[in-house]
Amino acid sequence: MKKLTLFLSLLIISGFLQAQDLSGKEIMKRSDQKLRGLSNKTVMSMTIERPSWSRTITMKSWSKGQKFSLVLITAPAKEKGQTFLKRENDMWNWIPQISRMIKLPPSMMSQGWMGSDYSNDDILKESSIVNDYNHTILGSEEYEGIDCYKLQLIPKQDAAVIWGKIIKIISKEDFLQLKTLYYDEEDFLIKTELSSNIKLMDDRKIPTHIEIIPNDKKGHKTILEIISTDFNINVNDSFFSQQNMKRAERLK
Repeated sequence: MKKLTLFLSLLIISGFLQAQDLSGKEIMKRSDQKLRGLSNKTVMSMTIERPSWSRTITMKSWSKGQKFSLVLITAPAKEKGQTFLKRENDMWNWIPQISRMIKLPPSMMSQGWMGSDYSNDDILKESSIVNDYNHTILGSEEYEGIDCYKLQLIPKQDAAVIWGKIIKIISKEDFLQLKTLYYDEEDFLIKTELSSNIKLMDDRKIPTHIEIIPNDKKGHKTILEIISTDFNINVNDSFFSQQNMKRAERLK
């Protein structure tokens, strides 16, 4: 019995030391991989709230690694069928209502996506939260009763990113990103991201309710609800093509 107790104690201590040895980049990498998987297909809705109105957009998205993503708008009717594609360093928007394909320049990445508080970069993931930043562990912080890491992300010198600094609160047990603060290059807080309603999606637990709250726009908010996610799906690089952008409504 004493040997069993000693063995269990050693396991707990070993796990604690391993957690202590994690670098900021490794914490960020584990968290990012948990949200992305090797690939995924996601169904979600996005509600844009403004002081005098609100509207909801539903969509499907497919992604593979950090190089490929495709987003299809499924409602409302005005935007239905519109698609967004990232393929390595190139990004396009297909607008079926006018039969037009638009290539998105890097200068548009900071602009609001579909009129929301998400940026084009948030959705299309031109920048990499793992590779384009230096990660520093500032310490520990309790958030909503959960023990978390507090990470500071500073962009690398030549990284094409839109933020001057990012602060992330990530749970120690499950590596879930629960709170994110986005700052500009002058260290002004631009927006806050809050994640909650943790549910089992496919083979893992992830937050399914995400709110983006601008710092200087009273009454503005964007709410993302994840309806379903399938991780590590079988999808080829060729899926992420301009041809599929034009027929995305027929894709399963």
